[in-house]
Amino acid sequence: MCKDAIVFLNNPLSRELEGGKEYSFCACGRSKDGIFCDNSHEGTGCEPKVFKIEKTKAYQLCRCKSSNNFPFCDGTHSYYSDDKVGGPVGFDE
Repeated sequence: MCKDAIVFLNNPLSRELEGGKEYSFCACGRSKDGIFCDNSHEGTGCEPKVFKIEKTKAYQLCRCKSSNNFPFCDGTHSYYSDDKVGGPVGFDE
């Protein structure tokens, strides 16, 4: 998790990803779609999470930027109320 990340949304997104393809996942929470890197992280200290999918199927993708199984959802988003969306990642706020 990037210390400068913000909570994009407090729910995951189901998206089919193609097996054998490499993805650059937004780790900062600032990309336009909150999923794939569009270089909005520049100047934040965050870098995208690059990963490769082995099997084509739908995956639950993390949009809170806090999953312990990042970039996949692990349910951590449930700790963020709606008023925390757009704010810093972390549970001490």
